[in-house]
Amino acid sequence: MIRYSAPCLSLVLALGCTLAVSAADPAPKKLSASAIQIAMVETGDTQIPAEFRYAMYEHLIEQVRQAGTFQKVFRGGDHEADRIPDLVTLHTKVEKFTEGSQTKRELTTVMGATKVDISATVTARDGHTLVDQKVTGKVRFFGENLRATNDLAKRISKLLTASF
Repeated sequence: MIRYSAPCLSLVLALGCTLAVSAADPAPKKLSASAIQIAMVETGDTQIPAEFRYAMYEHLIEQVRQAGTFQKVFRGGDHEADRIPDLVTLHTKVEKFTEGSQTKRELTTVMGATKVDISATVTARDGHTLVDQKVTGKVRFFGENLRATNDLAKRISKLLTASF
């Protein structure tokens, strides 16, 4: 059995801790903005009922306001946002939509899922892209189909909180 003296052991532990800390990746820097403007959801070529589109938009505004990441949250077209120098804009575009069935979900729990895939892009005032990520909202088991829009809004809000 090898015996180490207390000073030798503490030196080894100190060096090991120093190496472990220096080897860790630095945390990514967060972006900064005091306000965000949320543009209306774009559907592109994707067929999606109007109630889903509007529910996504309203849930998104509600979730971003509740998160408190930004001092001000503006709707698309709000001219008060024009005065904010560090304003960023959130653009969302539906990439794919699968409308499920609440009845099938409740009876089988493996079929009938509703799923919405969105491309979420945050741009600065000068137009350059700050964040660009795919986000999916879904309802798999119980609940109305529109609950997928609330799930989507929560996920986008978390993305914004992690980025800003």
